[in-house]
Formats: sequence, C-alpha cells, structure tokens
Amino acid sequence: RRPSRRGVEVERMLRAFHFNLTALSFVALLVGLFLVYNTVSVSVIRRQPEIGMLRTIGVTRRTIMLLFLAEASVLGMLGSTVGIPLGWLLAQGAVGLTSSTVSQFWVASAAQVPALTVEMIALAFSVGLPLALAAGVIPAREAARVLPVEALRRDAMIKSRERLPSRYIVVPVFLFAAAVWMARQDPIDGLPVFGLAAALAVVFGAALLMPAVLFGFWRMCGSLMTRWFNVEGKISHANLGSAIPRLSISVAALSVSFAMMVAIAIMVGSFRDTVVYWVGQTLQADLFVSTARASRTSNNGVISTETETLIASHPEVVAVDGFSSIDVRYGGELIVVGAGRFNILLEHGALHYKEPADGHRALASAIGSDAVVVTEAFSLKHRVRVNDTIRLPTPHGDVAFRVAAIYFDYSNDRGIVVMDVATFAKHFAPPRPAGLTVYLRSDSNADLVREELRALVGADRPLFIATNAALRREVLRIFDSTFAITYALEAIAIVVSMFGVAITLLTLVLERRNEIAMLRLVGADHRQLRRTIVIEAGVLGALTQVVGLVVGVALSLILIYVINVQSFGWTIQ
Repeated sequence: RRPSRRGVEVERMLRAFHFNLTALSFVALLVGLFLVYNTVSVSVIRRQPEIGMLRTIGVTRRTIMLLFLAEASVLGMLGSTVGIPLGWLLAQGAVGLTSSTVSQFWVASAAQVPALTVEMIALAFSVGLPLALAAGVIPAREAARVLPVEALRRDAMIKSRERLPSRYIVVPVFLFAAAVWMARQDPIDGLPVFGLAAALAVVFGAALLMPAVLFGFWRMCGSLMTRWFNVEGKISHANLGSAIPRLSISVAALSVSFAMMVAIAIMVGSFRDTVVYWVGQTLQADLFVSTARASRTSNNGVISTETETLIASHPEVVAVDGFSSIDVRYGGELIVVGAGRFNILLEHGALHYKEPADGHRALASAIGSDAVVVTEAFSLKHRVRVNDTIRLPTPHGDVAFRVAAIYFDYSNDRGIVVMDVATFAKHFAPPRPAGLTVYLRSDSNADLVREELRALVGADRPLFIATNAALRREVLRIFDSTFAITYALEAIAIVVSMFGVAITLLTLVLERRNEIAMLRLVGADHRQLRRTIVIEAGVLGALTQVVGLVVGVALSLILIYVINVQSFGWTIQ
C-alpha cells in the first residue's frame, strides 16, 4: 500500500476517538458558562447601590448593560489567559493516558503534546471570550432593568411566580422528543453526529426543565419542610421559592455535571463487566503463546512447525490451536482476515455469538466450505447479516464467502473475518500461526507447564508464553487505562459546578441581607441562620441528585446503544 494511503486509514481509525473526546470535553465549557453567569450575577447584586446612583444621574440602561458585559469579557480574558497554560499542562497527563489506547488499538507512536502556537492561543481566546459574553448577557440585562429607587433601597429581587411559564415545560418536552428521534438515525460518514446531538438535546432539555422542577418542589413540599425542619425549614422554603430563576441556572449546571458522571460511570462500568464476561467466555485456553513483535500493533512473526510440535508434545498438552491473519481491503477500509482451526475451537474453545442462536452449529457448517464467521464490528460497519455473502480479494481474484455467524469481539474495531484454516489455505497462502492457544489437562498447573515449555523451546526461540490469568489481567489493565481520561474530564466538570453552587448560595445570602438583619433583630441566632442555609443547600443537592440520576441514565442509554455502537461497532452487554 502507498504510505499516504496508510496515513489516511490511520486518520479514519482515530477520527471517532478524537470526535468523542472532543464532544465530552465540551461539558466543562458548558458548566463554565453557568459559572460565569453566577459570577456576574453576584456582581450585579453587590453593586445595586452603584447601579441606582448611576441611573439617578442619567446613565442609560444600555450603558449599564455594556459595563457588566465588559466585566464578563474581562473575566473571559483572565480565564483564557490562565486556562491556556493550565490546559497545556493538563494535556501532558491526558496524552499519556490516551496514547496507550491509541498505540494499543491503532498505531504505535510516541505521542507528544505540541508546543503552544499562535493559532492554538487564538482558538482558545475565540472560544473563551464569546462564552463569557454569552454567559453575562442575562445578568447584565437584569442589571439594566433595575429601577433606580429599587437599587438604592437594595431590595431589587427576583419575585416568586405564582404560575410557571409554559415554555419551561414545552421546550424540554420538545428537546426530549427530538433526542428520541435523533438517537434512531444512522451515523454520518461513520461518526455518531445524531447520537451526540441527541445527548446534547437531553442535556439542554434537563437544564431548561430545572425551573419547573424547582417550582414543583416549592408548590408541593412547603408543609413537609416545615414539619421536618421547623421554622428554619419554612424560611428555607420561602427563600428557595423567591429565587427560582437564579437557582435554576446553577442547579442545572450541577445536574448536568452529575448526569455526565452517572452516564460515564454506567457506560464504563457496563463495558468493563462486558469485557470481563467476554474474556471469560472467549479465552478458554490455559496458555497463550505469541512471537516477539516490533510493536503492539504489528504481528509479523510466525511460529514454526518445529516449535509447535515441541509444544504439542508436552504430556500435559491436550490440544493446540493457532491463529494467523492478514490485512485486506474491504469496502474501502482495512480489515483483518484470519485463519483458525475450527475443529479445535468447537471442541475446546468458545466464542460469544451474537447470531444465530446456535453458533456452534453455524461454526461447524463453515468447516470445509467457503464460509466465514465475522465480528460484530465488521457486521455493523459493513451492514452484514448471517447468510449474507461477502466478496474478499484473494491472490486468485475476488471470492464470495457466506457469513455463517457473527460473534462479539472487543479486541479490534476494524472488523475481523475468520475462516477455517483449510479454507484460508485454499484461497491464500498456507498460513503459519503468529500465536498459539494451548489447552492443558484439567488437573494441570498452568504456571508449572509454562516454565517447562519455556525450557523446552529454548532461549533461541523468542516466544512469549502467558497464562490465562495473566492475559485477563492485561486485558483489564488496558481497559482501565483506556478510560482514565474520561474520569479526569468529568472530575473537572464536577469541581467547576461545585464552585457554581457555592456562588449561587452566596448570591442568595447577599440578596437577603436585609431579611437576615431583621431575623437577627427578632431573636434568630447564628446557628439558626446557618441551619437555614444548610437546609437550602441540602434541598438543592437532593434535587440535583434526582434530576442528575434520571438524565444520567438517559445519557448512558445513548452512549451505550448509539454513540458507542456507531463509533466503534461494539455492543455493550
């Protein structure tokens, strides 16, 4: 193949990986948007006397709004200035976490973080500044609408609503319905564009639903809070009801962060359990023998007939299976065509079949015929079902093969087509295996046999011999390193949203300074005031948990059954 063509193939393989990570990192930006909103809101509340004075001497509403937008832009400038070098430092660790996955699955490379360029810095500012301005628009408009008399009296507050505007119900319902529709659409050019759009629709639908959630709680739980928390509960209930519009922003930010944490935890946990189950079903052999390799993604060496004979002659060995493979172009993409000994696989091994129901019979029917079994990733990417016919290029021209079965596989997302070793030898060169799976007697000690085989083949044959337990540990180690970056990204979003909630509670306290002073005058002590604020925080946390859990489960369904399948061709069990 031409080197340029191989580069295009690598780029195609990495594109889905990059696409999903980029989409996930947008969550931190979304939560940061809420945080800037809260910060500007606090500034508006603290400067109400100044706003009133400026309005009294003739400053227009437009000027007031521009002043606060200028403040938001300064925050955006400072945040971007600090965020650029901080992000570059974080990238050092992030690349270390992701490069192990890239080299494991696609291409061996020494991944490095590029130096900061003018283009990268300009891109960061072009993202940070518009986000900060967008976040500051609503509180800036709120400041511009404050009447001078209200501002000077420091009592301009958002009033509670007796009725909830219908848009807080209609728009979220529309977004949720759109998410259901988009989740059913096919990928675009191999990328889960509609799947990610469905996830965003769920996120924004949940955020816009928060005023309705807070309003419903306020209307239904007043007597309950009074009964549980006495007068502090009654005051907390009244405070929350009077600040629903402001609270909904920060609670939505925390809910979104918590929902992403739940969704990723469900997806990664489900995927890990699936891999554990798959490894337990598929890796039935006691020992695995492989040749020395140039890299993790190459498998150029083969095991000689003499070496295989030596291994098979050990008295504890009952069967030896071999697997060899070549790269073949199919449907414009590179796939793996492998050869296995189906008779040994039927007797000693096991595959986890997706279809048909009786996979063993289907595998037996492929022996001695032009039939193959394919991985789920291959069947999804190329829209192949059982009993379909695929045409593979061979040295003798294109040959048609019947698809006998589809099996689950999580080791390769390119797609694997496997045929019996005799069928492979008929259409391609007679294969020698690059690896062997060795089955021992049921009462054998795998570790002891491993050492005896190493001594038997000798030091002049560079072979790796691993036990079943060691290979399973390595599979899970690779899996855990693959998803380490996702935990780091969601941790950032959670920490940022926690600051947002803290600022929101501070905002509420600043808004109610006159009320707090009145409560102190009539006998309320510090403990009661602290308890009131803690009750408010607890209520916000409980609502966040409920909404975040529901939205997180919905997002996990999209991640598992739409985005993951369309990106990599893997169905999580």
